[in-house]
Amino acid sequence: MIKSVAWGNFLQKMLCLGCLALGASRLQAQVLHATGPLPSFDVATIKPSTEGKSVPSIATPTESRTMNVTARNLIEQAYQIPWTSGLNERVLGGPSWIDNDHYDVEARIDESMAATFSTLSHDQQKEQTSLMMQALLAERFKLKVHFETRQLPIYALVLAKGGPKLAVAKESPSVAEGDDRQRGGVVPSLSAANLRKGVLVLYQGQEAEMTAREATLDQLVHWLAGYSEIGGRTVVNQTGLTGTYDFTLRWSRERLTMPAQQSFTSNPEPEAPALFTSLPEQLGLRLISTKGPVEVLVIDHIERPSEN
Repeated sequence: MIKSVAWGNFLQKMLCLGCLALGASRLQAQVLHATGPLPSFDVATIKPSTEGKSVPSIATPTESRTMNVTARNLIEQAYQIPWTSGLNERVLGGPSWIDNDHYDVEARIDESMAATFSTLSHDQQKEQTSLMMQALLAERFKLKVHFETRQLPIYALVLAKGGPKLAVAKESPSVAEGDDRQRGGVVPSLSAANLRKGVLVLYQGQEAEMTAREATLDQLVHWLAGYSEIGGRTVVNQTGLTGTYDFTLRWSRERLTMPAQQSFTSNPEPEAPALFTSLPEQLGLRLISTKGPVEVLVIDHIERPSEN
């Protein structure tokens, strides 16, 4: 069991600083680093998994439940490292059991802090949960790591022939901080019509549609880096464009089939091109495969988790 000593103070500081990512920073390749004391779960249990099959994760303002996962999965979640198609390029070292042993992890924060936590945006909630997972790994798995930079395959977002096909963003009415939770993520409860700022992706069968309002290409790159068709590769913005833009991007997914979250077309058959084709055709941007510096995590020490 892990007790949180200063979780309330931690959240209050975040809110006072305009919900910025206090205590964490993003270095190259979206690895999440703590820059201050880690927040921790109020209560956490880790048990060997008996399901033998994947179970959807659950995340609420008070609870995080991740079932039938390996220690490597937990490390990737804690440091927000995209899965690299089974190549294990971003999490290095460690004994073989980190890929073979499976666990069920259930963790909670104090219910008294749920209301405060729920005011954070989707991305900020995810970030703080990841930081708490870092604390859990250090406490229960005795995890010690360091970071290195390696030359690995990456994608660069560049301008396509003919230049960008992007509309400069129209400034929208100001949004109260903490009220706009749609930034940079998939939010099924929203629609493209009421998106005020950020990136929203909706799925129907094999078809996907991205709507962006006042979005930067860095936000687009951040989303692409976590998308399954990219295969976990780092994506860097080499377009030279630094403005904010409004755009819509439609494509058909080739590797991942997800249940519909919200319909945006009445035609059930995929008509949009694949992502790598739709980017130049619709936005005047393209992804090129290259190599570049990528931050990797190296495991120095890890133990099987202690008893609850």
